[in-house]
Amino acid sequence: MAARLQIKHKLLLWFSGLVGLILLAFSTYVYLSYVDFRQDSFTTRLTRKANVAHQVLGDTIVSHVLASLPEQAEYLYAPDNTPLYSSLHGQDFQPTPEFLAQVRQEKEYAFSFSSPSHQYPKDGVAITYHSPDAPGEYVAIVTAYDSNGYTRQYTLLNSLLYGNLMAVVLVAGLGLLFASRALAPLNFLIRQLRAPGSQAASFRLQASNPHDEVGVLATAFNDLLTRQEALAASQQAFIAQASHELRTPLTTIKGWLETSLDYDSDVTSLKEGISHAAHELDKLTELTNGLLHLARLGGITPHLDRQPLEVMDILLDVIDTVQHQRPQQRLSLDVGEGVERQAVPPTVFGNRHLLRTALVNLVDNACKYSAEQPVALRLTMNTDQGIRLYIEDQGVGIAPADMQFIFQPLIRGSNTQHIQGFGIGLTLAHEILQLHQGVLQLLPRPGGGTIAEVSLPLLKG
Repeated sequence: MAARLQIKHKLLLWFSGLVGLILLAFSTYVYLSYVDFRQDSFTTRLTRKANVAHQVLGDTIVSHVLASLPEQAEYLYAPDNTPLYSSLHGQDFQPTPEFLAQVRQEKEYAFSFSSPSHQYPKDGVAITYHSPDAPGEYVAIVTAYDSNGYTRQYTLLNSLLYGNLMAVVLVAGLGLLFASRALAPLNFLIRQLRAPGSQAASFRLQASNPHDEVGVLATAFNDLLTRQEALAASQQAFIAQASHELRTPLTTIKGWLETSLDYDSDVTSLKEGISHAAHELDKLTELTNGLLHLARLGGITPHLDRQPLEVMDILLDVIDTVQHQRPQQRLSLDVGEGVERQAVPPTVFGNRHLLRTALVNLVDNACKYSAEQPVALRLTMNTDQGIRLYIEDQGVGIAPADMQFIFQPLIRGSNTQHIQGFGIGLTLAHEILQLHQGVLQLLPRPGGGTIAEVSLPLLKG
């Protein structure tokens, strides 16, 4: 039931309930305070009457003056519980021996009792006193009916009950108005989302006040729509580019095989055709493996096996791997002074296989686009908590217009079409470094070429 309530109804219930509880607590305090005040006040008056009652009861005139409380009654009992005096209004209270014993034990005792002829209980006070004429404790009792006090008490109770009820109804009405006004900006956004035009690609929310919380929410939602549009466009471009890249080697393989079947009649020609088809198949396998690596990276983060890795150890492994693949390529590694001064070798926390793959791709790219020009690696300290690796090549560089798309899969620079590649290695490196909280930037190198700048956080000791 609560899950189906609107926010304004929940606000109304909470606000009204809170105000109702506060009013109830305050009213209870006022009512109980008045009850105590009435009881204490009336008991004090009865006590004063009882203190002088045994002295004047023999004087009928003074006794008449003494009876100033409504239906006041006086009683006097000897030490042996023999009644000595009972006033005209004393027929509705008959003390028991146990009652008189309790009075003699407590010396002063306030009590109340029900009277059949009265709506509210009557109150009384009993005290003990000593007579100079006889030993023992006498008991004087005075009772009266506080009709005015009880009437005011229950009038106050009714006033508080009905007043609180009216206050809660008023608060509920005002709370509903307040909740409706407070949530009006949200309702305005909801109406926009339900409007027919909300299905358009260019749809954006318009907030009534862009600076309040709802306006900030609308802005964040619009930013999300923008990112979703960019993601959808990127996915469409990726699918189109992947389809093209996959179709090209498949078409080439099919062409070579059909040509061999139709025209090649000798073993040499058949081997040549099959060799070309196998070469295209290798390219297709390389492209497919790259696409599979990209697809796997999306869900690898929660299950990434990480361990402490020494940066220099990984770099030497990367250089050795690339040097083995490209024996003619000249590679150099320069270690900065800040790295050499470290008490312990710089260590990162990550997955060795993935981090090695990212760096191999970056160094191999630098070699591939350098036309066998030297490639320099330089390792420096970024801060006390991070390292920075520069990979500098002297190749064709990256056109400024291509820079914003260069990390997208299957996107290659416009000046690299004559160099074999699929545009996956740089994307893989970028994604892997992001998984390691790293940053990859591509910067133009003075004099030509590109600098790949890799920043990685060090493992905290």
